[in-house]
Amino acid sequence: MSATARRRRLVLLEMAVAVAFCVGGYVLYIDPVRRFEVTLASSIIELMGVDRISGALGDSFVVFGPGFEPVVAEMTGSCSILASVLALAALALVALRERPQALAGLAVASVFVLAANQVRLILSLLAGRYLAVDALVFFHDWVGAALNFAYTLVGLLIMIGMTMYDAERAEQDAAGRHTADRPTAWARPGLGHRMNAAPVDEQAAPIVEPRVQKVQIAAMMHRRLLPKALSRRLAKRREQRRIDYRVGHEEPARRVAIIRELAEKGLGVHTATLLAVATYETDPMVLDALADAVAARQWEPVAGADVIAVRLWARAWLMRPTHQEIPDRPDSGRLIAVTGAGGPAGVAVIRALQARGDRILALDANPDAVGLRLTALQAVLPKANHAGYAEKLLEVVDRHRPSALVCTVAEEYGAIAPLCPQLGERGTLTWLPDLAAAESCLDKVAFAQVLHAAGVPHPATAWTLATIMKVPGPWVIKPSRGRGSRDVVLVDHPGDLAHAFTTVPGAIVQTRLDGREFTADALVGRDGTLLACVPRWRDETRGGISVRGTTFTSVAVTEVVAATLRAVGLTGPANVQGFVDDDGEATIVEVNPRFSGGLPLTLAAGADVVGTYVDGILDPDADLPVLGFRPDVRMARHFSEVYYTAGGTPVPDPLAGGTPVSGPPAGGTPVPGPPAGGMPVSLPPAVPASDHALTTVVGPASELAGVPAFAFAHATDGAGR
Repeated sequence: MSATARRRRLVLLEMAVAVAFCVGGYVLYIDPVRRFEVTLASSIIELMGVDRISGALGDSFVVFGPGFEPVVAEMTGSCSILASVLALAALALVALRERPQALAGLAVASVFVLAANQVRLILSLLAGRYLAVDALVFFHDWVGAALNFAYTLVGLLIMIGMTMYDAERAEQDAAGRHTADRPTAWARPGLGHRMNAAPVDEQAAPIVEPRVQKVQIAAMMHRRLLPKALSRRLAKRREQRRIDYRVGHEEPARRVAIIRELAEKGLGVHTATLLAVATYETDPMVLDALADAVAARQWEPVAGADVIAVRLWARAWLMRPTHQEIPDRPDSGRLIAVTGAGGPAGVAVIRALQARGDRILALDANPDAVGLRLTALQAVLPKANHAGYAEKLLEVVDRHRPSALVCTVAEEYGAIAPLCPQLGERGTLTWLPDLAAAESCLDKVAFAQVLHAAGVPHPATAWTLATIMKVPGPWVIKPSRGRGSRDVVLVDHPGDLAHAFTTVPGAIVQTRLDGREFTADALVGRDGTLLACVPRWRDETRGGISVRGTTFTSVAVTEVVAATLRAVGLTGPANVQGFVDDDGEATIVEVNPRFSGGLPLTLAAGADVVGTYVDGILDPDADLPVLGFRPDVRMARHFSEVYYTAGGTPVPDPLAGGTPVSGPPAGGTPVPGPPAGGMPVSLPPAVPASDHALTTVVGPASELAGVPAFAFAHATDGAGR
C-alpha cells in the first residue's frame, strides 16, 4: 500500500473518531450541560436585579412578559454550548494532539464560548421580559443564531491562535525570523538537499533506500509507439505551455516579478516552476525573491513532496551566512543596516563591520551604489526628502529585521529621527545626534555663530553682500549647506569678491586659511565623553575626499576638536576639519556630524570607532572604551572596481588573482600598520608644544581621549589666543 493510501485511510479514521466523539459526548452530556447553563443564566439575571425570569424548572426558563403573560422558554440542545465545545475538542484531539498547548487553547476557547452564549441567552430573556414574548423568539432564533455562529468561529480562532505557535516547531519566530535549523549546504543554488549532493556530515548522513523505478507509460509511448516527428511536435507544445519555459531567458528583475506572481497563486499551483528556479537559478536577487515569496506563504497546507522541498530550500537559503566570500571570517550573528552605501563613508563602514563578522543590509537611494554590490542584502530607498522615505525604510526593516541602523548621511537624520520609536519596536536600534546639533553643523552660518559664541578658533565669516568686505582676504566662497568641495570658489582680488559671491547659491565668505589642512575623526559618547580623536593630515584630496593622509598627534588639535564638539553638543561620530598654522595653533573650518570618507585610515591606525559606535547602539548603557591610535600611519588610496550586469548580476573580476603587494619605497622604512589583532595602542608622548601652546593640557594626546568633551577649558597664554 502506498504512503498516500495509508495517509488517506488514517485521515478517514480520524474523521470517524471525531464524529463518534461528538455524537457520544452530546448524547451523554447534553442534559447536565443544559441544566448548568440555565442555572448560571438565572443566577446572573438575579444578580442583575431583574424579576419575572426564573430557572426553577431546571432545563427551561419561565418568563413573564410586559403584560404578565407567561411563557416557558425551553433550553434546547441547539441553544447549548455543548455542540461547539465538542467540535473544538474534536479538532484539538485529531488535528492538534501533538501540541501540548492545545489543551490551554481549548480551555480558553470553551470559556469564551460559554460567556458569549450566556450573553445570548440573557439578551433573549430580557427581550421577552421587557418587550414582548415574540421579541424573545425573534432574538433567540435569528439574532442569536448569528451570534452563535460568530462566537463559535471566534472560539476556534482563539484555540488555533494559542496552539499553532510553538518555538520548537514554527517556521518562524514571533518576530518573523526563520528558526529552522538546517545544514548550510542546503542554502545554495542547485537545491543542495538533493539526494545526490554530498551531505554536510558524512557520519550523520541518513541511509536512503534506492527508489523503485516506476514504469512511465507516456515515456514508453513516445519512445516505442509514436513517430519521432509527432513526438517532437507534442513535446514542443508541452514545453511552450510550461511557465518555467518562459522564465529563464528574462532579465533578473523580470524573473523576480514572475516568481512573485506565481507564488501568490499558491505554492502547490506552479510548484515545478518554483522548484526549477531553486534548482538552476544563480542570481542571488532572484533566489532572495523566491525564498521571501515561499516564506510569506507558510500558512499554506503541504501539497506534496515538491512543496516540502521548496520550503526546506527557502528556509536554508534565508538562514545562509552572507559573508561566505571572505573565508575564516567570524560570525557575530548580527545584521546591521547601513545607509548611504554608495558614499566613501558608507563603504568604509560596511567593510569595517563585515570584518567584525556582522552581516550587512546596504541601503542607498542610488540603485547603482557600489555598496549595494558588496553585501548579500541590499535595498534601494527614496531620497530622505521624499514623501515615501519613511514608509519604504520601515518596509525594509520589517522584511529583514536588522539589529541596528547606522546612518552615514547626515542629511537623513531629520527623516530617521521621528522613526526611532517605530524602529525600536521592530528590534532595530539606532543612535542619532541631537537634531539641533546636527543642523548647526550642516548650516555653515549657524556653525560660525556657535563657534564664535564659544570662543573656538574659526575663520572670519560673512553671509550677506553688505558684510563680505569686512572679512579679511584672501577669501574662499562656498555654499552654506554644501558638501564635497562643490561650488567652492577661491578669490584673491577684492574686485572679484562681490561677483563670485552672487554666483554661488546660498553663499558664505570666509578668510582663506594658511597652514596645513587636517581632519580629525572623533567619537563622542552619549554623556559627552570624547572616546576617540584621530587627527590626520590631508596630504592630498580629490573632490573633497582624502586620498593620501598621515595620522599624527597634537595636543592643540585634540583640545580644539573637543571644544568644537562641546560647543555644538554633538554625540556619536564626527569628522572635524581645520588648519594648523606655523605656530601650531589649530583653527576649525567645519564639522560633518557623521563618519568621514577617510575613515579607513583611522581604522588602520587602530581606533575602531565603527565597532565601538555599533556597540553603543546595541547597548545604550554600555561603558564604551577610550580608543587610542597609532601615529604616522599613512594611507594611499587606489581605485577598486565592482562589476555587474544591467540586471544586477555580479560579473567576475578579471584582476582578482593579480593584486600586487605593496612594499616600502626604495631606501625607506616600512609603513607601520595597525597593532596586532586590530586593538588600539597607547600613544607615545606628544610633540613638544610651542611657546604659545595651551597651558591647561599636558601629556600625550591619548590622555585627552578619556576626558568629557564639556570638561575642556579654553585657556589662553596671555597673548589673547
